[in-house]
Amino acid sequence: MLTTNQTRFVFLACATPTLLSAHVMAQSQVGPAFQRSAVVEDYILPDHSGLKPPVFYEPWDDMNGTRRAQFGGDFLTPRVFLPLFEPRPMETQLDMSHTDRPFGFTPLNPIFPDPLEMPLRPLRGLEHVLYEQCSTMSNIYYTLVVQGVSRTLPDQGNIAGIGRLDVNFLTVLAKTPGLGTSAIQMLFRQHNVIGQPANWTPGSASGTYFFMNSLQNGDNSTLNILSYQQGFIDDKLVFNVGKMHPNQYFMLNFYANDESRQFLNGSFDGNSVFQPAQGTYSPGFVTQIVPCDNIYVNAGIFDIADYPGNSFQNINDGLYWAGVEVGWTPNFLDAFSRYNVTVGTTNAGNQSYAGYGNVTGIKQTNSMIGFLAQQQIGDWLGVFAEYGLGQSTGAVAQQEFSAGVSIVKPFGRPDDDFGIAYAWTKPNNVYGNEPAGSDPASASVLETFYRLQITDSMQLSPDLQVSFNPASGDGSPVVSLALRLKTQF
Repeated sequence: MLTTNQTRFVFLACATPTLLSAHVMAQSQVGPAFQRSAVVEDYILPDHSGLKPPVFYEPWDDMNGTRRAQFGGDFLTPRVFLPLFEPRPMETQLDMSHTDRPFGFTPLNPIFPDPLEMPLRPLRGLEHVLYEQCSTMSNIYYTLVVQGVSRTLPDQGNIAGIGRLDVNFLTVLAKTPGLGTSAIQMLFRQHNVIGQPANWTPGSASGTYFFMNSLQNGDNSTLNILSYQQGFIDDKLVFNVGKMHPNQYFMLNFYANDESRQFLNGSFDGNSVFQPAQGTYSPGFVTQIVPCDNIYVNAGIFDIADYPGNSFQNINDGLYWAGVEVGWTPNFLDAFSRYNVTVGTTNAGNQSYAGYGNVTGIKQTNSMIGFLAQQQIGDWLGVFAEYGLGQSTGAVAQQEFSAGVSIVKPFGRPDDDFGIAYAWTKPNNVYGNEPAGSDPASASVLETFYRLQITDSMQLSPDLQVSFNPASGDGSPVVSLALRLKTQF
């Protein structure tokens, strides 16, 4: 077995761990050698709601106004955490025989026993050691989607498998009283398209406007996030710098921000009016502020000439996106409540790109404004609505409205989830086959899914989308059927 010091040395020498997002992490208490930490189980909004896990935030009812604002602004501010450089009160050894569910999950209620529990014990044991002795939370999973569309354009296939491996780390370096949290974040992804060319997407194959599978990004491996954060004034002021995504901080929809387990369609998170054409995970700087109880302000700027597949290669092209978001967390209905207004500006438009990763150098000034409301009703229902308004030369859309619901605990199953949402979009002025200079027709899409917890490690989700008024083809609606399997390591 590896001792604590050996594990730490190997870990620090071989990797600089780092993020992610605030999904699926556990709270841990330091205990005696060979004893696993207890997972907090009293979190009022469980993992399947898409909201943050208990290592970051106490139950919503127990939060004060500052904590609710940090929650709503998606601040990475762990409430109970032993930082990396703090001394450990004991030696933890790597236990390969401990029976355990996926790291960070509260107890689940699956349909079947988990066949992956035994072969994954070494990995999960290592995840616990990294968490307790190296202050590093991990979230590793693979998502496979088999998706088909009802009709396609000539010479286009109508079905493909799309796979993505996500490897996430967050290392808390320090948490200084009166100052705040210092942390490093990382997200690595590996993508595959199975059965079709690497550039195949259900939207482009069928001629619909909508990006019908946000999981997809060709056949490649990408470093999506590598960033450092530093908090001040007890994390009421937080600076973030590195490779990030604007949607981490702007127009973030907690009920639709994870395509591996929520909606597949990209229109329900981030709003298409605010989406740069590249994706985009790229270099940026963001400031997060809590000026008073239940209010947060996020402000940032990003280089949007770059994209997930590179880092700083196109930064000299000078394309940027900048935004400010003001959010309110009023505790309506004594439950999660988040309402925000977001404004943005950019010098990139629909003529600034000649394809993914190909910047033309043409600059087009565009401004945008958006509104997003999210409300939890009891412990079983979440609702959201968002609207974005921009200019006709925007990279993706000039207007978009969407609304939806997320129902947890359907049919009395505590770890399942049902979602249904609708989006209406007014695309930019070069949409589809519209004549140059003409006003493009609007488009809309309806999506519904049901996520079933089949084992502790696996979730199975059938997904249905109907896209109305496609850009190309015979004009008939495009129906997409998909089956998604997420495996948590």
